[in-house]
Amino acid sequence: MQQRGLSAYLAELIGTFLLVFFIVSVVVLFVATGNQAQFGSDFAVVGLGKIAGTYGLKEGDRVAVCPIQSCGACDSCRAGRPNFCANLSVLGVTTNGGFAELAKSKAAHAYKLPDTLSDEQGAFVEMLAAAVNAVRKAEVEPDDFAVVYGPGPVGLSMVQLLKNEGARVAIVGTGGYRLDVAKALGADFVFEAGDDLAARVQEANGGRLADRVIVATGSMAANQQALEISGPGSTVIFMGVTGPEDAVQVPMLTSLIQDKTIRFSLWYPFQWPRTIGILAHNELDTGPIITHSASLDGIGAAIERVVNREEGVLKTVIKP
Repeated sequence: MQQRGLSAYLAELIGTFLLVFFIVSVVVLFVATGNQAQFGSDFAVVGLGKIAGTYGLKEGDRVAVCPIQSCGACDSCRAGRPNFCANLSVLGVTTNGGFAELAKSKAAHAYKLPDTLSDEQGAFVEMLAAAVNAVRKAEVEPDDFAVVYGPGPVGLSMVQLLKNEGARVAIVGTGGYRLDVAKALGADFVFEAGDDLAARVQEANGGRLADRVIVATGSMAANQQALEISGPGSTVIFMGVTGPEDAVQVPMLTSLIQDKTIRFSLWYPFQWPRTIGILAHNELDTGPIITHSASLDGIGAAIERVVNREEGVLKTVIKP
């Protein structure tokens, strides 16, 4: 595949992800019995039907399915970079998944869930893996001052992950119940968007700017501001999905002098076993984030509640 063609292909996938995974923000619990399966919006948890070979799996197992599936054979996969796979398949985007009656996953991308995890926790794995990937890229040190933009399910998960790393954590949002949840989950500071944030960070951090900033939103104002509130030796992680023409301005000389690191985090190769382990060892509380459940017949109304940002709605689990 030509480089230009690959870039266009990835841009198209990312645009579809914006609609299916990030805007909708509804986790669907897939339940299958024997050879019959009922599928919902987000490929999260299934009870396996027929499986070719062994792979340590058997019919009826509960698994978390990574929807971003690499071929394992192209040059990128062989070099250990499956997120750049030339033959990438995304369940619910390039092949059946999501709302399809039937869907097929490669066994290598199905991860068995321990019996100690609830089905709802299993349905949380896909989203949490993205948060785990971003936090690992931030390379947080104990006592770092970390700022998270976006108090949605991903951002709220990162508050807990960052606290587990020993960081002092601030979260930025538009106010309301989501910031209240962030505080309850351990955020040391909650800032409303539009504040003089650099000054607020310095006030909270002994006169210094932030050591780590993770932007879990597509807001361009937030992405630009992340560069302004991060200080010497800092790392900034961009993970919100934006438009193809969106851009930020990097203050080159200041960033050079401050030895600032700028990284991106979208897909999450290699993070699924780690993510399942975090849940299995009770290192993250999903209870305050999974706020609603609905039947399959009620999926339309559930999606509308999320899109309309109704009070008290974060993650919804759909149970067929």
